[in-house]
Amino acid sequence: MVAKVMKAAKGYQPSIIYIDECEKIWPTKKKKGKKGGKKKGGDANNPSRIKKTLTKWRNKWITDDTRITIIGCTSVPHEGSKKEFRKFFDRSIYFPFPDYTTSRQMWKAFIEDCGGKMLHDFPLNTLAHISMGYSAGSIRKTVEFVLTPYRRSKLDDRPLKMTEFIGPLSQCANTMEDQYDDFKTFTDYVSGDQDRRKKIEKMMKGDDVKGDDAKKGKKKKK
Repeated sequence: MVAKVMKAAKGYQPSIIYIDECEKIWPTKKKKGKKGGKKKGGDANNPSRIKKTLTKWRNKWITDDTRITIIGCTSVPHEGSKKEFRKFFDRSIYFPFPDYTTSRQMWKAFIEDCGGKMLHDFPLNTLAHISMGYSAGSIRKTVEFVLTPYRRSKLDDRPLKMTEFIGPLSQCANTMEDQYDDFKTFTDYVSGDQDRRKKIEKMMKGDDVKGDDAKKGKKKKK
């Protein structure tokens, strides 16, 4: 399966190989329970079975001479192995949840894009506050759910109200504060931002960053 994908990608360059829910291919190592579990590779439906083959073909076929890009996407990065992510992918891009200002602009843009009309006193500010922690996709999905063809035909007689959006929005996935912190911690590790910030802080304090790096290098050699 991996070989066919790689050959097709090479034959139709430039190509993109997209892997959704990539945490299932590079999962974190879980501690075995008392009862134990199945042996590695025993489950033919386990996505992690293609991990070694995928790495092998990537190293063999994706070079400076080929135009093939592998993109992995995950909404639960803490369930994947940070070390293996960092080894396999060259770059990491974090898409944060929209802040208040962005949420307000999205509500307005999505409502207008779906054919909705808002009165001058429509509480966009309140709607933006309520939707904190929701993704752009959740906001878009909510607007599309509310603004059906029938609802759009009744806008002149019955203007939009904020309460119409609260119910559908509550049915969408929300990210809690602790999950948001997990996302930021994962991004800091994979992107190396945390190490860079520490070096900058040391430089601001006047510490010898190069000296610290040299010491680490000596320890590694030993």
